[in-house]
Amino acid sequence: MPPALTAVGAVAALLLVGGEQRAAVAWCAVVAMILVAALSAEAARRGLALAALKEQLATERAARRKEAHHLAWKIFPVVLDKVQDGASPSEVTPRDHSELSSDPEIGASYYTALFKSGVAVQEREHAKDSANRAIVNISCRIQSEIHRLQDDINKMQYRHGGPEILGDLMHLEHGINVTGRFATSLAVLGGGAPMRRWQRPISLYDVMRAGSAPIQEYLRVEQHHVAEIAVVGPAAESVILVLAELLDNACRYSPPSTSVVMNTEEVAAGVEISIEDKGMGLTEESRKHAEFLMKQAADGLDLSDLGETARVGLRVASILSNRFGLRLTLRPSTGNGVRAVVFVPQELLTQLPEPKYPIPGMRPKPHPVMAPGLARPVDEDEEIAYERNENGLPQRHRNRAFDNPRRAAAAQAARQPQPGRGAAPPPAGDAGESADRVGGKTARRVESGLWVSDFFAGLAAADGGHPSGTDHSSADQPTGNDLRK
Repeated sequence: MPPALTAVGAVAALLLVGGEQRAAVAWCAVVAMILVAALSAEAARRGLALAALKEQLATERAARRKEAHHLAWKIFPVVLDKVQDGASPSEVTPRDHSELSSDPEIGASYYTALFKSGVAVQEREHAKDSANRAIVNISCRIQSEIHRLQDDINKMQYRHGGPEILGDLMHLEHGINVTGRFATSLAVLGGGAPMRRWQRPISLYDVMRAGSAPIQEYLRVEQHHVAEIAVVGPAAESVILVLAELLDNACRYSPPSTSVVMNTEEVAAGVEISIEDKGMGLTEESRKHAEFLMKQAADGLDLSDLGETARVGLRVASILSNRFGLRLTLRPSTGNGVRAVVFVPQELLTQLPEPKYPIPGMRPKPHPVMAPGLARPVDEDEEIAYERNENGLPQRHRNRAFDNPRRAAAAQAARQPQPGRGAAPPPAGDAGESADRVGGKTARRVESGLWVSDFFAGLAAADGGHPSGTDHSSADQPTGNDLRK
């Protein structure tokens, strides 16, 4: 177009000028047309070259964008995941730069960035693993010391049979159990596992009772319905710890005057254990935060993620649930509280084991000599007969040997200590009873307060000896006089 316009202008100029000037105008027009044509051609060439360069730049930009996307979403995550799993960065980083970029220089830059990122992740994983190992080691030491203290307290319970001392020892043992739960939770957060494990199945009733034991307010926990089933031994301690953490949260965030109810319900694929409190419930924000804590723990918890508050209860429950295939959900309860449901799959359940010892009946058989509810001593030789009353029901009839006023007075005098003399010691062959001589016959009465020693003596006899392996002779057991003091 510019040369054509120049030609039109030249023709117009030739028509307007006279004959003498036409030659000069013609030469000027020819030169102008040549110059304009040359400039137009060069401008067109440069325009085409610029268009080709823009197209090439757009192609290169698309290629680099595709390479960066492939590097960010395909290569980097795979390499860093392998490094987190324990692989070396030099082994998993692609050595061929052409896999990273078609440009060798850009590929070398990508390789350097990827390798250094892998080294940084490896160092961080080593530091995290060292911290976790240190936490687990410390918690295991604490647990070992707690087990030693529990064994010492157990031995003291066998040596000291007084009810007051026994109550104090049990209170101290409960505090140690609570501390042991904290140590076990710390070990689970560090990647460890509970130290206690069983091979035999544990009944669900015992698992739920053990879950309510290592918390401060265990007296508030109530069990309403428990399924007649057992949990396999390797998973029992983890289920106990999950229930303990949920019960602790339920007692902590509910009024102290209310109770926390535990129930079980058998479903097709397992058993659901529900823990329901009567607190203020969960708001939408707190529910989302609780779900975030459980998801964070299930995906892999870093100790730096705990923060200053270190709310570990739901995290520990989520870690153990994810490890054994349990499902943990938080729902609103009917009383505006929180209802935590733990689903135990069928793989972790089994039939109830046979009892180790025969279970006695609920009503013991009456004994003619050691009858506990009699107000007077019972004669060993006294005959007990049964007869029918007017309604046809059996009625026990005793030989009224002690209805004699003289024998009753003699028995009362024999039971009272003489002035200036101490109380008569019980016979050596019967530490739990004292004897009265009445008419040449011996009448026994049970001393109060000796149930503790008899209880532990019965346990030791049933277990074939003392559980701790030590020999506790009768000299270590308190007598009736010691209890009265």
